[in-house]
Amino acid sequence: MSCGMVRKVDELGRVVIPKEMRRILNIKTGSSIEMFINDNNEVVLKKFSEITNVLLFAENLAEVIFDYLKLPCLISDDEKILVVKGLNKKEYLNKKIVNLNNKNKNKKDYFVLNKEEQFLLENKNNFENNYIFNIYSEGIETGYIYILSENILPDNIISNIIILKKFLSNLLKF
Repeated sequence: MSCGMVRKVDELGRVVIPKEMRRILNIKTGSSIEMFINDNNEVVLKKFSEITNVLLFAENLAEVIFDYLKLPCLISDDEKILVVKGLNKKEYLNKKIVNLNNKNKNKKDYFVLNKEEQFLLENKNNFENNYIFNIYSEGIETGYIYILSENILPDNIISNIIILKKFLSNLLKF
C-alpha cells in the first residue's frame, strides 16, 4: 500500500503519522510502533503487537483453557486472531476482528456477546455465548481471550480465566 504522503522530521527527530494512516492501522495514543531498516535501506514502521512477543505462552494458555473446559479458545491482539484451539485454524487464524473497545465501556474483566453480536468480521460462529476477556498492557487494551460456549460459564470458571488473562497481561509488561 503506497500512500505517497511526505512529512518533515522535526528538531527532535519526530515524524507525525497522518491521521488516516493511524485510523487504517488502528494506532491509538500510547500504541507501540516497531521501526527497522529493511534490506533496501528503507525505514519501515509497523504497529507493534505486544501479544506476538508472548505468542508461545498465549498458545500454551489457549491449549490449557481448551483442555480444561473442552471449549474453543481464541486469542487475539487488537486486530486479528493469533491463536486458535478447538476450531478449524484455517477459518479463524489471522482473521480480522471488529473493534471491541465500544463493547466493554465499563472496562470489566470480561463481557459476553451472544451469537447475533459477531466479533469477527469474516466469520460467524454458532455458539450462543462468546466470552471475551480483555488483555491489558499498561492500561491499554492490547488483546482478547475468547471462550466460545453453548452454555453459561459458572463463576468459578470465569474467575480462573480472569486469573490466567491477568497473568498474560503481566507478562506483557516485561
